[in-house]
Amino acid sequence: MNPPEKPATQTGERRRHQRRASQSKVRLTVESREIEGQVENISRSGLLFFSEGDLRVSVQIEENGATSKRTGRLVRAQRMRGESFGWAVEFD
Repeated sequence: MNPPEKPATQTGERRRHQRRASQSKVRLTVESREIEGQVENISRSGLLFFSEGDLRVSVQIEENGATSKRTGRLVRAQRMRGESFGWAVEFD
């Protein structure tokens, strides 16, 4: 007798809001403060650590001739394409 099949895991969209493409200019400002945490792993080229606090930021977005300012927290920073980095900010 074969064990019952498990239903396929469904991975749905986790984003709270739909994205749209944009070629807008943005300026990110990081609030200067110290962040303390616990190192998860370390090597000669870098380390991964976890902290309890948010890295607070503000962004100025220039889009369609209008400029807006928002605050939020940095939720991801990752080297994406060669020497370019991707920065993900969650707005307040």
